[in-house]
Amino acid sequence: MMASARQSDEQLLTILERAYRGETLSRIADDMGLAKESVRTQTRRVLRADLAESGEPSGVVRLAYPWARV
Repeated sequence: MMASARQSDEQLLTILERAYRGETLSRIADDMGLAKESVRTQTRRVLRADLAESGEPSGVVRLAYPWARV
């Protein structure tokens, strides 16, 4: 069964919150039963959208994504 959009959003917010607190994406994926590459791809998409749409300097935006190397 496919997760609802709301459930997917909540899951992604959980991933981002845990990563911001310093957990590795690999550990988060393992704990949540998700594919590691899926977690990496999702967080990368959020960062890229934030960089493109926030209007803030990229250095400021990247402070919210300390794990990212994009």
